[in-house]
Amino acid sequence: MNRTNGWLIAASMISALAVTTTASATTGYFSLGYGAKSMGLAGAIVSNPQDAMAASVNPAGMGMVGERVDAGIEFFNPGDRSARLETSAFGATYDVEDKSRRNLFFVPSLGYTSKINDKLTWGISMYGNGGMNTTYDRNIYNEAAAVLGANGQGQQAASMIPGVTPEQIQAAGKAAASMVPEGTGASDFAPIQDVNTLGVDLAQGIIAPTLSFKVHEKHMIGASLLIGIQRFSAYGLGNFQCFTKSVATNPANAATCPNGYAAEPSNGLTNNGHDWAYGAGVRVGWIGEVLPKLSLGAAVASKVYMTEFDDYDELFAEDGKFDIPANFTVGLTYKPTTALSLSFDFQRIYYEGVNSISNAGPVFVPGVGPSIPPGGGLLGTDDGLGFGWEDINVYRIAADYRYNNEWNFRAGYSYNDQPIPDDQVLFNILAPATPKVHATVGFTYRPSNKSEWNFSYMHAFEEKVSSSQTAFGMPGEIKMRQNAVDLSYSYLF
Repeated sequence: MNRTNGWLIAASMISALAVTTTASATTGYFSLGYGAKSMGLAGAIVSNPQDAMAASVNPAGMGMVGERVDAGIEFFNPGDRSARLETSAFGATYDVEDKSRRNLFFVPSLGYTSKINDKLTWGISMYGNGGMNTTYDRNIYNEAAAVLGANGQGQQAASMIPGVTPEQIQAAGKAAASMVPEGTGASDFAPIQDVNTLGVDLAQGIIAPTLSFKVHEKHMIGASLLIGIQRFSAYGLGNFQCFTKSVATNPANAATCPNGYAAEPSNGLTNNGHDWAYGAGVRVGWIGEVLPKLSLGAAVASKVYMTEFDDYDELFAEDGKFDIPANFTVGLTYKPTTALSLSFDFQRIYYEGVNSISNAGPVFVPGVGPSIPPGGGLLGTDDGLGFGWEDINVYRIAADYRYNNEWNFRAGYSYNDQPIPDDQVLFNILAPATPKVHATVGFTYRPSNKSEWNFSYMHAFEEKVSSSQTAFGMPGEIKMRQNAVDLSYSYLF
């Protein structure tokens, strides 16, 4: 077997592994960097490619890193992902809050480059583009709905205890002396389905076959085909059944939906296991040395147009569409000495170009509770409820110092806008992508001129998004911090 076929097989195998592994949010939900070298520079590589993962940012860079293979794994810890709805504002003696469990994820990466001739290089980069995972043992929505329901029925929310459900409130009635689980007769009332463990699981993988062409001794261009693979599941969203198009338009639900449950619930909202989507887009880029010590780089990626999540066609807008947003990056690298490189990158991510991400979530209407906002639509429609994310800018600075032939040291810093507006806290309990500031360090050790070991560490500082009035009418808050360690091995042909 020749080396090209061998690495193609390896790429296919690791690609399959990547999309069975869940990453989590950094710059929105995109990863900060792809591979240990990139992560050590906080992702600032658009004009300073490091290895065969270069196509994840700028395909032109694949022709500047030599013939090589880079294989790595990221150990990602999203840390304290937590959410709180302040039910005490509605008379309860407690707030409904929980921390998401499952706090360690493994994200593999693989890159390969090979020269076709002196000017043309081909390669492939495989990486986890990003994702989101939350798993709350307490169903924050359901418990908060119980307090909201008690308040609406004139009951004493102060006598409730954590864990009470809307069915128990309904069963207790206005004459209830204590809102406790036992003895309320809740079985006499139709239950809200799918309101146990709450969370989502989104993983995105990209396979990027790439061509890079030397148009001039100091200028490279490149293009990648972006093959997208997504896996998604959601659970515990039964409280929003009445916001789906099939439930809201079904006459059988007319009497039950005002009470919070659906007589004939949707089968495209929640608890349908994992579903898969596939798609494609393109990325093009350029790198050029414009002065003896100064290089510029630029790359732009189209939206990756994905197939629909058929099993969640009444959760995401446009019948289950969840495209990967378009983005572009520009940057410069200045080399004051042969050993030191200083880089600055600017990136813009167009989350507002994807309806399922950017459509506004529910709003609070007094006396009614969560409601569809003006101009919005039912879940699953083109204007259906979403997460309300906004486009963001990302700013990165980094330094790469070659100490000697064996050691390189790296450090980086990144700042991004907050994608989640304060008034969109409720739905983003599922996707608390709050971090804005990241700091990274890393190094490379070369035991020989054919091999490298690479390491990086990333810390995303804790950031909160809070609202004085969520769509449940009560204050709420989400927050997250992150840590990640990247390890990779590189072999140079």
